[in-house]
Amino acid sequence: MNLPRLAINNAQFTLIIAALLVLVGIVSYFNMPRSEDPQFDLPITLIEVVYPGASPSDIESLVVNPIEQEIASIENILKIESQIKNGGTRITVEFIYGVDPEASFNKVKQAISSIKPSLPDGIQQLAVFKATPTSVAIMQIALWSEPHDYKSMEFHSKQLEKRIEALNGVMQADILGYPQQIVAVDVNLALLQNYNIAITEISNILKGRSLNITPGFVDAGNRRFNVASSGSFEALAEISETVISANANSVLRLKDIATIHLTDREPNYLAYYQHKPVIFITVQQREGTNIFELTKNVEAEIARFQQSLPNDIKLETLFKQADSVEVRVDGFFANLWQGLIIVGLMSLLFLGFREAAVVVAAIPLSFLIAIGWLDFASFGLQQMSIVGLIIALGLLVDNAIVVTESIHREKKKGNNLAQACANGTSNVGLAITSGTITTMFAFLPMLLMASNTGDFLRSMPVTVVLVLFASLLIALTVTPLLASKFLTHKESKIKAFQHYLNLFADNIYSQFLTKLMRFKTLLIIVFIGALLVMFSLFSHVGVSLFPKAEKPMLLIDVEAPVNSSLNFTEQVMQEIAQDLTTKPLVQNIALNVGNANPRIYYNEMPKRGVARYGQILVVLKDYQSDQVDQLVNQLRNQYKHWSKAEVSIKEFTQGPVTDQPITFRLMSESLADLHKVAADLTEKMQNTAGVINIENPIGVPNTEVSLSINYEKAGLYQIDINNLDNTVKAVLSGENVGLFNDVNGESYPVVVRRNQFDLDSLNDIYIKNKLGHSIPLNQVTEIKLQQGQTDFFHYQKLRMAKVSADVDQGYSINELTLNLVSYLNEYKLPQGMYFMLGGEEESRQESFSGLFQILMITAVGIFAVLVLQFKSILQPLIIFTSIPFALAGSVIGLYLTGLSFSIMAFIGLISLFGIVVNNAIILIDTANTNLKKKQEKQQAIVNAAATRFTPILLTTLTTIGGLLPLTIYGGGLWQPLGVVIISGLCVSAIASFLLVPILTLIFTKK
Repeated sequence: MNLPRLAINNAQFTLIIAALLVLVGIVSYFNMPRSEDPQFDLPITLIEVVYPGASPSDIESLVVNPIEQEIASIENILKIESQIKNGGTRITVEFIYGVDPEASFNKVKQAISSIKPSLPDGIQQLAVFKATPTSVAIMQIALWSEPHDYKSMEFHSKQLEKRIEALNGVMQADILGYPQQIVAVDVNLALLQNYNIAITEISNILKGRSLNITPGFVDAGNRRFNVASSGSFEALAEISETVISANANSVLRLKDIATIHLTDREPNYLAYYQHKPVIFITVQQREGTNIFELTKNVEAEIARFQQSLPNDIKLETLFKQADSVEVRVDGFFANLWQGLIIVGLMSLLFLGFREAAVVVAAIPLSFLIAIGWLDFASFGLQQMSIVGLIIALGLLVDNAIVVTESIHREKKKGNNLAQACANGTSNVGLAITSGTITTMFAFLPMLLMASNTGDFLRSMPVTVVLVLFASLLIALTVTPLLASKFLTHKESKIKAFQHYLNLFADNIYSQFLTKLMRFKTLLIIVFIGALLVMFSLFSHVGVSLFPKAEKPMLLIDVEAPVNSSLNFTEQVMQEIAQDLTTKPLVQNIALNVGNANPRIYYNEMPKRGVARYGQILVVLKDYQSDQVDQLVNQLRNQYKHWSKAEVSIKEFTQGPVTDQPITFRLMSESLADLHKVAADLTEKMQNTAGVINIENPIGVPNTEVSLSINYEKAGLYQIDINNLDNTVKAVLSGENVGLFNDVNGESYPVVVRRNQFDLDSLNDIYIKNKLGHSIPLNQVTEIKLQQGQTDFFHYQKLRMAKVSADVDQGYSINELTLNLVSYLNEYKLPQGMYFMLGGEEESRQESFSGLFQILMITAVGIFAVLVLQFKSILQPLIIFTSIPFALAGSVIGLYLTGLSFSIMAFIGLISLFGIVVNNAIILIDTANTNLKKKQEKQQAIVNAAATRFTPILLTTLTTIGGLLPLTIYGGGLWQPLGVVIISGLCVSAIASFLLVPILTLIFTKK
């Protein structure tokens, strides 16, 4: 290989190119995007419909079925799931992986636009949005007034929203958690009856008055004037003075039969912060921007905005993702520096100062060059890419160590230093190139993972591959160049461990290996036996997908009893919040009544528009796993059997969007069958230890008020049924009749309604018939309470009940799921019913099936590279014997540490494929070189093993040292990966030292 010699002979050119690449990396490091988690688009579109007063059956027939039918014709849909509930629905449309999420989203929007005119008029909200991680709020701000005034709060919140959205890097700002401000026309039903006026007549009069019609223009000589007529109301007096009826003796105005005032609409979502009613303002980051710079700019804008606020308006930031990102990124970089120090100290200890300096210099050079390439590849700095740097830390020095050790041996032959550096590097050049390519092959196939999990992980293998490639270039060019300038022929007075290791390898290890070769069969039997014993422990290692996110926040879901009002839900949540303030670990509390908290984490999808539901965001002072676990267990035990509401305490978890870990989909067209089986499954879950936070929407029927119309009587009274329905709707829900524009340019809906309506007030409603007479509603209807329908789901347009649950700490998700599957298999399901698994089991099957394919691709790719290098089938097979021992070692590591076999452990396993074969590659390559020098076969193999003993041991130790900080301090997500690689390396190193030489002796021809 001539590349090392060219680099040494053209030293200035080599250094300039290296400096240029490093400079690019430095610039990229300071300018590349930063975020907490990978930024990628999910091929998921959500449709949310709010239809107040509609029962689940009405929602199914009038809303869900038409929408599902319309969007079903869109190509590449993987699944459609609809949650059907009182007053609304959420439809989740997931597309096949690989489809353009933006194009798919636009197709769904187009389909909804085309069907919207045929949907019921009473729909209050119809929204379509993407479930992309980039739409997560990076800041959540609370704004309130003292004294409390929603109108003033809304005005200032909108002003802040506009100012934030004007900032570069902000994708969107939203204001949430307050009742809509309206101009209420609160009619007096008794006066309406007295004047024989229907509420629908008032609505029609105001609608006609507020229509914005542009008549046109007129010409007057040489000038043209636009003609303005009616339009939106601009003063409350205009509304009050509206003439309702008139005759020769009197004029009846709206103010005579109604109260007109600015007020709050009946709320469906209320927000509280530190026990005060607030409005939440959220900020979303534009993709490809730096979260730290953006947060700094937003905070500066907020500071400027606060200077112009009146004294009664207060503002406070309750959540900043930048804080979490800083902790996460700083933590990973701390792991990186710790690993770097460990690797540096190991190199110094084993190689001596000068050679250690040459080796350690490869680390920052490789990192900075790779960061520049990572930036060009459009990847930013976040937890996945930083962990890629940490994994690569222990690997990238392998090449520099092997090169430096080879140069060290070449120096002893008496060549001049430059010649020794060139020859030493050339001797191992092909071996380290092959080894690096095989390691890269272990990570490259991960890019083929066709799933959301693959998108989540993608930046990690890309980072590792780029760092390894940069380290190979450095090892073949800069390392020999630095060695030629920095090393000397003069022996150091202080002997490094390398000297003693070489002595050990040349004497004790060589003699031991020679004796061991007499008992080849026995040794192979011992290794196979040990392998079987280690693999037998796999059944004792649990299986999981993604662990906790370890964020200093909790979410508390609160579900009040069926038919609970928003006010009651608020009272219950305030009681919980009051209790939370007594917990020393709690810093801030945000209440969301009728809604989930705004989306502040990429795999949390907020639940919306449910009066008996609320969510509390608990911001903790710090994340210490023991303290958080203690708090979570305390809260779960405290509210486990609480009579006022069902309370679920959730911690944030890693991984893509999914259901709760244990999820069963019960499929049947019979709602009665679904209700029964779901109730029985729920009872089984409640009696199963470790199953917590159980959700079964179909098991909770509500009570509703039935207005049973006597159609015969209505016909005799000549009542128009449509007029009856509209009258009841206007009284109960109100009717928008126009807009009111105030002096600040804000627009408010004008709503005709009856304020403070209760059940008895139904008797106050009169319906105007075709003859103009007012007929009491109770004359043609029977008002009674009856059991309503429960919430249920559609899955692929079929009816479904979904029963889901979380798993408590210390329990295996896989074991509990299998237990419940066995229960359903033994359960006599009604005819036509079947069940499907969702949640973590579904995600794991999708993720692991892709990973098994990657495992095969990795193995075949590495084998092909080895066959190309060694021109043999047997020698690559010998090299591959390291892999089973690495796998067995990883099982031992997981078993001893009590960790489960998660997706990160599997990725660690794939990584091992490329890492562990490097040792055997170097050993067998050296043995082949010795054989070419006409050495006797056994002696050639023993000499090769002795020669490569030190670099194999040192590269193994540096890889382990580089991963130790991540394994110890990296948290639940990364600990299994570190344990798998470290334990696999330890066991495979033993196989490389003992078994590989024996197999090489048996299967290598002379």
